[in-house]
Amino acid sequence: MASKFIICILIIIFLIPGSRVLSQSDTDLPVYIVRSGDTINIIAIRFDVSPQDIIDTNQIENPDLLTIGTPLKIPGLDGVRGTLITETANLGASLSGISRKYQLDPEMLIKLNRLTSPSQIFVGSTIILPFNEDNPQLYPSTPIASGQSPLEYAFVTNTNPWVAAIINQKSAPSKMIPGENIFSPVDDQNISQFGSAYIKSISILPLPLKQGKTEIITVNTNGQVELSGSLNGYPLSFFATGEGEYVAIQGVHAMAQPGLATLAIQGRVSGEDYFSFEQAILLEPGYYPRDPVLYVDPTTLLPEFTQPEEDLIRTITSSPTPEKFWSSLFRHPVDEPICVRSWFGSRRSYNDGPFNYFHSGIDYGVCANLNIYAPAPGRVVYIGDLTVRGLSTIIDHGWGIFSGFWHQANTMVQVGDFVQTGQIIGEIGGTGRSTGPHLHWEIWANGVQVEPLDWITNPHP
Repeated sequence: MASKFIICILIIIFLIPGSRVLSQSDTDLPVYIVRSGDTINIIAIRFDVSPQDIIDTNQIENPDLLTIGTPLKIPGLDGVRGTLITETANLGASLSGISRKYQLDPEMLIKLNRLTSPSQIFVGSTIILPFNEDNPQLYPSTPIASGQSPLEYAFVTNTNPWVAAIINQKSAPSKMIPGENIFSPVDDQNISQFGSAYIKSISILPLPLKQGKTEIITVNTNGQVELSGSLNGYPLSFFATGEGEYVAIQGVHAMAQPGLATLAIQGRVSGEDYFSFEQAILLEPGYYPRDPVLYVDPTTLLPEFTQPEEDLIRTITSSPTPEKFWSSLFRHPVDEPICVRSWFGSRRSYNDGPFNYFHSGIDYGVCANLNIYAPAPGRVVYIGDLTVRGLSTIIDHGWGIFSGFWHQANTMVQVGDFVQTGQIIGEIGGTGRSTGPHLHWEIWANGVQVEPLDWITNPHP
């Protein structure tokens, strides 16, 4: 009789609307630490649970008053324990690598992050991880060389092949593949997760990628390496900055397709040993606004005039100089007060056409005088009168960084001149395809126009 009564009570509880039955006790539930900007709804969406379940589990009286640093138990995550943390996926991150590094079940990570494919872990994405002190973090170890057996690998690295297999989530040592990332409890500073003894680290900043921004790719190596590569289809140019460090500076096109971009890096050591690395990186939109429709001379929109000009400028700005001439922040190329008439990246329409153009620089109005100044040291590599850009000057700052100054009334430098920051190089005008006197200033990073203000406010190597 008593057992029937208990069963009836359980059935009633299960049928009450809004009630729940947890598969694990509240004491075993994973814990999330409230961060800045969090709300109950945001947290619920992040973990795919009901906001009311979070409120009930944590006995929250006022869900609108969440304090940063408050631990919240998260119900409904069967088999997940510990403190839930978030980590931005960096270069080299993969589902298998993350699961081995933190000794976590890959299926649990897939469920916790709602992944439909392991390839969804791409650079710049946020990964949810259950941190548990009982599962110490592992470190990248020497990868198995081509043609090397597990026993030979164990002998060379002084490891137990079965222990190495278990740590790396393999059923047997024979399942460890040459070149595959291998992890160990021992932190060897000379080994990285990139599968090469020559590569210590690879980084790209800022992350995620964004339309119109300048990206810095840094490769640290154990010696001299010949590097090449590409970012979103644009070839990279690497320059040595010190012993074992190489840097490439690359622009992301302001109208690049948001989604995933590919970073690929190849290297060769002594002309023989070869390695390659490739990974998808999140590319976000720049959320650029639309400018009012502009009305210009229709002939200045014809491809027979515009295309040769585009080809000329792109050829000049895609030829990097191996020497770097700047050492500090760039400055505005005009005197104060600074009057910006049009910002970089804004979408444009000419003569009521589609908004398939973008503003490739910054337009400065005449608010002080007509002086145009060099924003940073560099060498003048072009002066000419163009259909669209009018009287133009291009300065090479080195390492693939160029400044362009369009629509000038007069130029005060010659090709070959080396100019210093703040040196007068010309006068503001209204030549070319222009609706009035102004200076259009562009910065090109390895053949791509980028946001010039980033170079005024942020230091670059």
